[in-house]
Amino acid sequence: MVESNVLDLVSQAVSQGSIAELNQIRKNYNWIAIPIGYVTQPLLGQQQGETALQQSARNGHYDVVEFLVGELKYQIYPEWAKSIDKVPSNFTWTSLNFNKVLPPLVVQSPEMGVIRDIANQIPIVKVVEYLIDPASDDEPCQWLEFVLNSIVASSASRTDKIIAFELMGAAFVFKQRNVVWRGLQCWEQAMALRYSTVGDQSAIPITPDPAASSLFVDRKNKLIASPTSLQKFKSEWRLGYNLLEAQTQALAVSQRIVNQCVQQQQQQRTGIIPYSFHLEHLMRYAYRCYIHENQLNCSLNIAQVILRQTDEFHSTSSPNCIRIFVETLDLLVDCLKHKTSEEELSFANLLVVVQLGLAILMKVMLLSPVVRPAVDRWQFNVMDKIHRWILEHFGRCRNNPAEIQQLKDCLSPYFRANNLKKFTSLLHLAISSKGTDGRQILPVIQLFLEAGADPTGIDTNGQTPLHLLSENQDWFQSDPESYEQVFQALLDAGCCLDQSIPAGKTFLSILNGQKSNKCVSKFRFHHYLDPLVNVVLPLACVCAKVIRHNRIAFEGRLPPRLQSFVSRHSAMEGERYCI
Repeated sequence: MVESNVLDLVSQAVSQGSIAELNQIRKNYNWIAIPIGYVTQPLLGQQQGETALQQSARNGHYDVVEFLVGELKYQIYPEWAKSIDKVPSNFTWTSLNFNKVLPPLVVQSPEMGVIRDIANQIPIVKVVEYLIDPASDDEPCQWLEFVLNSIVASSASRTDKIIAFELMGAAFVFKQRNVVWRGLQCWEQAMALRYSTVGDQSAIPITPDPAASSLFVDRKNKLIASPTSLQKFKSEWRLGYNLLEAQTQALAVSQRIVNQCVQQQQQQRTGIIPYSFHLEHLMRYAYRCYIHENQLNCSLNIAQVILRQTDEFHSTSSPNCIRIFVETLDLLVDCLKHKTSEEELSFANLLVVVQLGLAILMKVMLLSPVVRPAVDRWQFNVMDKIHRWILEHFGRCRNNPAEIQQLKDCLSPYFRANNLKKFTSLLHLAISSKGTDGRQILPVIQLFLEAGADPTGIDTNGQTPLHLLSENQDWFQSDPESYEQVFQALLDAGCCLDQSIPAGKTFLSILNGQKSNKCVSKFRFHHYLDPLVNVVLPLACVCAKVIRHNRIAFEGRLPPRLQSFVSRHSAMEGERYCI
């Protein structure tokens, strides 16, 4: 039995946007400890009757939105799926086609109204984005049908229902080849609503959208914009079954809707939010063009269109957009690698990858600590892509001062923001790279330092570039000269030899341990480093470490220079670091 205080706990967790607390509630009670009614009931203390889903969406707590939608799927869908037993036994999704009418799949459960209520509370474009996962190949078509039927049964406006039919049609087209027919049926229903004059209604014809058409101007068929063009495409689909053409039409439909939403947001002066539903379909289309259709230029153009949406991403946007940006950057790099002419492998291509990759990293910094663990892998992927791309192509521009300055100008804002956030940076990644030619990486490290990388910055483990350098034994043994040059570059940039990691080790103590273990017996130490090995640390450093280890408050009690000195010594025990 669910205890009476669960609703209080849920309300508090949702208000704070704490997915950790929601997971704990479910763990403490049971997996259905949060009844479906809680998702649509007004939260306690909300004078305006705002529900959990509404508040989470408004505050940009997308992890909580995902949690609540998961509750809907886990608890509602099994009930609705039982109604499938009531349809004719010869019904199968794969056997249906244009000539067969979809049998009514009516939910015989009071929970049917939940999604209908959600459609009355949240803009219809966001409802579809929350409830439909275009990235999941396991999401059953029956769930899409359930969402669509629930929206149609709601009191949503005629315009909203048209949008729902059009977006759900796009979702069906991208799900599986054998349900493309269902997507076209959705568009037929949208057309019927558009041109209906029942009750003295006026027709709502599709207004041509040049921005929506511009992405697909090279397609052979005209975009669907009327009942006549829809019937023409339907006939051609029956004959040709060209999946790419169907997906082209689906993207044009969703692009038109997104552009209309953007225009409304601009008029209302509200923030423009990237729609992950549309971006996911765009990315899948671009990958299909690249892998299956050999349309490299089309893939490149769409990849850049997606990546430029990073400009609109902000702290309350869906983290799914970050994943899409990262995967699209992978596609962009793969496409560029297939370019062979001198012009196509120009410095401009190097710069565009760096710029777009850094834009993603800058947006990752906006995510809350609750969301960040889910995107750490994506962030490392982007940093690794930028680092390798610069390594591969830096030699072609290193003798061109103008191009080097462009790279620095591009990198500088990222390093400034990264230094403030204290995340793992490109500098950490470059120094910790294994199996990399030191002579090749040295100019890249110098580039990063000159662009503003903090040589004392800490990574996810609380390590500075010097700590990472001390542990990179590949350089010790294979390229000691490059190692010394990197060390000198870090030293010149202002690194601190006495800075400690949380475990208390300094750069010197790590080297001492390696030297005593004969790990670097062949290494010729730097002339500045040699006299410092195996010596006792200065008293000032010992004092600073004691202050940090014992959590003695020093902020505001010491001169700024001494505060900086103390903060660079051993991090407080238990202190967490973020990538």
